[in-house]
Amino acid sequence: MKKVHMLITGLCFLLVAAGCNKWLDARPQTLVAPDKLFSTENGYEDAMYGVYTTMAGAALYGDQLTMSFLDVLAQQYNCQANPSHQFYQAAVYNYQDAGVKARIDNVWDSMYYAITNVNNILLQIDGDKDLFQPGNYQLIKGEAIGLRAFMHFDLLRLFGASYLTDPSRPAIPYVKTVSGKVTPLLTVSQVLDSVISELTVADSLLAAYKTVNNDYYDASNQLPNDWKNHRQNHFNYWAAEATLARAFLYKGDKVQALLHASNVINSGMFTFQTPDRITNYQDRTFIPEQVFALSKFNLNNQVSTYFKTTGGTVNLGVNTQLTNTYGNGGVVDQIYEINAGGVSDIRYARLWELSGTVYFCSKFWQDAGNPVYINVVPLIRLPEMYYIAAECADPTAATGYLNAVRHERGLSNLPDEMSQPDVQNELLKEYQKEYYAEGQLFYYYKRTNSPQIRFSAVATDDKIYVLPLPDAELQYRN
Repeated sequence: MKKVHMLITGLCFLLVAAGCNKWLDARPQTLVAPDKLFSTENGYEDAMYGVYTTMAGAALYGDQLTMSFLDVLAQQYNCQANPSHQFYQAAVYNYQDAGVKARIDNVWDSMYYAITNVNNILLQIDGDKDLFQPGNYQLIKGEAIGLRAFMHFDLLRLFGASYLTDPSRPAIPYVKTVSGKVTPLLTVSQVLDSVISELTVADSLLAAYKTVNNDYYDASNQLPNDWKNHRQNHFNYWAAEATLARAFLYKGDKVQALLHASNVINSGMFTFQTPDRITNYQDRTFIPEQVFALSKFNLNNQVSTYFKTTGGTVNLGVNTQLTNTYGNGGVVDQIYEINAGGVSDIRYARLWELSGTVYFCSKFWQDAGNPVYINVVPLIRLPEMYYIAAECADPTAATGYLNAVRHERGLSNLPDEMSQPDVQNELLKEYQKEYYAEGQLFYYYKRTNSPQIRFSAVATDDKIYVLPLPDAELQYRN
């Protein structure tokens, strides 16, 4: 079977998103042949828009890798209590179930499809430098290389063993060409080294323009060079820095992880969300904190299925919704520690809606009047950099990083004299609170090789943490 990451150049067409404001109004895609697409700067930009649109699709970050499948694996919802639920088999880690296998296969195929399109861009761009207005060649090439590393890193976090468990185990192919040849599986360590190497290259290319203006709803802030607008919706310089922090932490290099996380924290480009912004703008995805986010056309389709109806009332489709029960020590009550002052946490007070005895996550509710605040899926946010810094610092400094986030979320400070195990326990709590419906908690459990996923009835091991490669991929390699 011909796999998407091995498509021959002449057969590979690229996705292009139509629409007058492509970052805020990404429309369904059309297909354009490479020889037509790569004849102008706008063609390269359209090719990049197509990659971002693929990433924002339901198979990837617009659904499965953020608000649904990955958080189901992290036991963030109570669908494991309902055998008829569409995510039940995933919640009990039955990766051989046909429906679960289809989800996993779609992640693999869609990610490598996006990578193939990135590779096509990179195959052409060095010969077309003269097409670009000043700075855009470096930005577009840097974004493309950075996205390739970003997507391979997430494939590693899904389909490879954790670095802590076995860095020498074969994991995934790292695909940098467009050919008919089989790309060999690299080990966990080799993939991670390639990710870090490419992120470093992207970092240097993107460094010429570091500005990220989160006030992009103000027309007076728009630049004539449109590629420099909406940088938080591009893989920008700070996204490269933040992903380097993630990758070095995954590798256990805390010195480098702390360095890159601190660079983002001290950049001055990102600020914490305020309760007033949630109230006044219905900014539930916390745009000022977004280091890297995707624009997803008609995100309300997912929201209506999982979290509410389009009319704003509770949808009682219990076999499709991703919810939690209220009271009696329910998941949300425990995670936000509502019996120990957690009711003041804005993540609890502002991002959950209670209907009877059911909690509905409202993080992605599309009820903002301004279109700027809808159809947004964050992939990297500022608090994670504080968590990475806390994990890499000594306990006293770690407490300071944790308290910086807790203060902004409306919680009291932790004591200064915490031990390292106490810090790690608080970090787990923070990942649970902060990243509901964003897919990061499963990666945290896997990276730390946690023997138990909270609220799961089974002990964890590689059979849970390592997703199986698609059958078609294995057959192709054989």
